[in-house]
This record gives sequence, C-alpha cells and structure tokens, in this order.
Amino acid sequence: MATRSDFRRLTLAPGDSINLDDARGTIVRVGRGRLWITQYGDPVDHVLAAGDTWAVERDGRTVVQAQSDTLVDLTGPGASRPLLAIARNRTLLRIAAWLRRAADARRWVPYA
Repeated sequence: MATRSDFRRLTLAPGDSINLDDARGTIVRVGRGRLWITQYGDPVDHVLAAGDTWAVERDGRTVVQAQSDTLVDLTGPGASRPLLAIARNRTLLRIAAWLRRAADARRWVPYA
C-alpha cells in the first residue's frame, strides 16, 4: 500500500502540465478527464483517459498535460519529489494583466 510520501493526488485544469524529472517507476492513474504524456527518449506520446494507468519507463523528463479537467494520482518515486507545475490558469493571467495595466496607468506626472 502506498504511504503518504509516495502518493500524490492532483487536480489539473485544461492546459495545466507538470514535469516529472527522473521518475522511473512512478505510476500515473487518471481518475477523471484526459492526459497527454510524453517522456524523454520515447518517440511515442501517450494519451490516457479516465481509468487508465501508465508507468514512467525511464529517467529524464516526463511531461504530463491535462486535456480536460483531470484528477490524476501519482504513486511511486516521482510522487514524493517536487513537481514543476506549469499552470495556464486563464483567470490568474487576466488578473496579472489587469494589475500591470493598473500600474502603468499610475505612472503619470500631474505637472510638467
């Protein structure tokens, strides 16, 4: 049975991705949604749907990207390591753009 240190459950939005580095032996299980997976040195990409399981077969970088709202479980060595998450959350991007515009609008001098 997996212990807390080698199990991680993630919820990913469409377009969100995570990078697993040197995670050979990590099991990726899709609870809901759809994932696209590519790994270093593997000429074949993999697409997993709800209920599918896949094992990372080699060390190097493995990229896991959500194609829809996805619940994914990681079990094994890669689950306990830090993940490089690349979130493409459109709401956060919009807020950041609005803040930049607001900051630019304040850059004026009321006197000449």
